Formats: sequence, C-alpha cells, structure tokens
Amino acid sequence: MSGVLSEEQLAQLTQELTQARIEHWLVHDLFAWQWWFLLALLIIPWIIFYYTADRKKLPQLWLYGLFIHIIIIKLDAIGFEIGCWIYPYKLLPFGSFAAFIDTSPLPVIYMLEYQYFTSWQSFIKISILTATVFSFICEPILEAIGIYIPLKWHHICSFPIYIAMPCLMRLVVEKIYLAAKR
Repeated sequence: MSGVLSEEQLAQLTQELTQARIEHWLVHDLFAWQWWFLLALLIIPWIIFYYTADRKKLPQLWLYGLFIHIIIIKLDAIGFEIGCWIYPYKLLPFGSFAAFIDTSPLPVIYMLEYQYFTSWQSFIKISILTATVFSFICEPILEAIGIYIPLKWHHICSFPIYIAMPCLMRLVVEKIYLAAKR
C-alpha cells in the first residue's frame, strides 16, 4: 500500500502538530481576552456548584456529572476530528480542544438540573429549555466572539443532542442506583 503512512510517520506528524499547537497557543491564545474568558468559564461554574450542590446527593451528582463529562468530551472530540467545528482559543495547547466547555459549564449546569428537577416531567422540560439556550443563544454568542467556529455544523443539530444526552444519562444513573439498592 504505497502512500499510506506508517505508525512511526503518524507519530512524527502528531509530535510536529503538537509542537505547532504549542507555538500557536503561546503567541495567539495565552492571555488574550478570550483566554481569560475561557478561564472564567472553567472556574466560575465550579464555584457556583460548590455553594449550591446538595451534599447528600453528591455521589449521585458526581456519577451523573462524570457520565455527562465523558459523553461531552467524546462527542466534542469526534466533531473536531471530522471537521464539524473548531475552537480557535484554548486554555491549554493540548488535551481536550474545548476543555472549558466540556469540563465546567455544561457538566455543572446539567448536574444542577439533575439535582433540582427531580421528576421526569420537570427534567425533560428543563432539558428542552437548556437545549434551546445552549443551541440558539450560547453557541451563536461563542461563535460571534470567535471562541467556537462551526464548519460543517448547524446550531439546530446540537438541539436534540442537548436534550437526549442529559435524559439518557439520568436514565443510566437511575438504573445504576436502582440496581445498587437491590
């Protein structure tokens, strides 16, 4: 198979890409106002969570949040890898491309919804409201300020994902806790 790169060649390209990302980050991202904005988006939700989370529900909240976090990171990585979107500003030059979103505001918001909206009916309603805000307000704002650039993606495509993800993860956590009680 001529023209197919070897694993060693792919590893070399990956190292070169990482070095280029670090150099770009040092010149372009680090300490730009967008970098400070991302840092605030990473820290502030966790401060809010610290003061609002029900300590008695922490194990369940953490499990739910961990599942949400894993799904968000995987979906985000897939979307980036296949060219659906890019994040021009990063907190760090390597790792999750959208660590600020994947690690803080989304999981924290979803965990607080899980805590406060205990019936399925209220949870589905808040999930629809949250999906609307994330898809049609937050994503366009992040796009307008240049932090998120959809390439082959439309905000409407995010809407069902923002509804299905928290509902599915709630179902999974409830099943786990139900099985643990038996």
